[in-house]
Amino acid sequence: MPVSQTLVSLAQEMDHTGQQLLLRWDPELVRRFTALSQCLQGLAEQAGAEPLQRANEELAAMLRNWSKRRHGNDDVLALRQHLSLVTQLASLPLPSFTPPGVGTVQQSHRLFLLVPPAQLPAPALLEQLACFGYVLDVFDNAQTLQQALFLHEPGALIVYDEFDTDSVAPLAAMPACPLLFTSPRRDFAARLQAVRAGGQGFLGWPLSVRELLDTLTLPLTPDRRNPLRVLLVEDMSSLAGLYAAVLNRHGMVTEEITRPSQTLEAIERFRPDLILMDMYMPECDGQALARIIRQQRLMDGIPIIFLTMEKRPHMQLDALALGVDGYLTKPVSSEELVVTVSTRASRYRQLRSYISTDSLTGLLNHSHLFARLEYEFARAQRERRPLSMVMLDLDHFKQVNDSYGHQAGDEVLVSLSRFLRERLRRSDLIGRYGGEEFAIVLPGMGAEQATRLLDDLRDAFARLEQVSPRGRFRQTFSAGLCSSDGVWDVVALVQRADSMLYQAKAAGRNCVVSWSPPRE
Repeated sequence: MPVSQTLVSLAQEMDHTGQQLLLRWDPELVRRFTALSQCLQGLAEQAGAEPLQRANEELAAMLRNWSKRRHGNDDVLALRQHLSLVTQLASLPLPSFTPPGVGTVQQSHRLFLLVPPAQLPAPALLEQLACFGYVLDVFDNAQTLQQALFLHEPGALIVYDEFDTDSVAPLAAMPACPLLFTSPRRDFAARLQAVRAGGQGFLGWPLSVRELLDTLTLPLTPDRRNPLRVLLVEDMSSLAGLYAAVLNRHGMVTEEITRPSQTLEAIERFRPDLILMDMYMPECDGQALARIIRQQRLMDGIPIIFLTMEKRPHMQLDALALGVDGYLTKPVSSEELVVTVSTRASRYRQLRSYISTDSLTGLLNHSHLFARLEYEFARAQRERRPLSMVMLDLDHFKQVNDSYGHQAGDEVLVSLSRFLRERLRRSDLIGRYGGEEFAIVLPGMGAEQATRLLDDLRDAFARLEQVSPRGRFRQTFSAGLCSSDGVWDVVALVQRADSMLYQAKAAGRNCVVSWSPPRE
């Protein structure tokens, strides 16, 4: 039996024996527990499992101290928790250590690598991608490509193929990034070959900026730029750290809190996609905490999963009636932990996007944008940090619909939405205010910095070529801006940004106007 499985079996037997010992004192059980603990210690030392060694040593010392007195509910609770910790440490793989500088690959999500045919892509393609903040590097031989893949993990590797044979030549090293094929063929046979070769996307040739970016917005791989966020509520910090290490290794971001009273503030600040919560905690049990969370209007949909040793069906049913989404019974395997958490969190994020976003652009809708704005404004006031509000409007948009058709107008809205998502920070809020008008919230950014940013965006978007069946054209926008400095509430902030937008239109459009307080 592998060492890892033996460790698990020993720890489970220790847990079973320890629980019996805490219920009734028996010298025979003490001898059995001691023998199991010594065996576990030797195997843990052999496997280099230092955290497990330390936890096992602490458990043995705690049991020796308790055996001298054998009283006190606090001692029994601490022993039960430590038994759970040792069992969990034996069940989950420890984080592996990689020496600094060994196998380090730079993640370059704004970089695309292309293996083209003899005909290179048009320079306009590179220019248009640059407007969205992307770089396309072209490689004409396998050696330089492999060197680039060794140094970088790009946003995508794009390979040209005409699929004129029965199979596609495999790459020397399969990249960790999405692999996309581009081809002048669009038939089923070509697509089948691409899928069998590991392709996660299929693009036409010549490459189209819109098709490429549309493909990359699909869930080809977990989004490392916007990973799933998991809040851990566990009174044992060592156990919380163990779960966090497993989830972090699978690309999730975690935050750990050990006191239930910190939960609401942590949810507002961290904005988790899922809450992983211990069912039994000294300050407040999980069921009471779940009730508190479900009473908050903006938090009632966040999935909650209990971590517990509770196996009684009626207790689990009571918790499910509160809106808890599931149970993980300790000790939980790393595979079960990762699959359960990632599946539930991804589903919640997807459902939340359907409810909170505009169906055409994918940006925040009006109501959800303002709910988020109120929170960000309050935080900016509390932390004395700047915040800027931008109202943005496409210039002469009616003329686009009249000249190129309403479908072309929708395409411009989608193009601007994608452009803003790519060029702004993940922490910035972008919403469709209505029609061709958009709203942007820039936390931590004052008026001067925000004005420079919007001017850069305005200039880059004006250089983007919009494509329609009736011809090609370029589009501009106007923007009004107001910072939170000297503003007393959200309504005033929005009104001032909106009035600045009207001034930008009156000044001839295609410009940014920022509100400044009147001189005394």
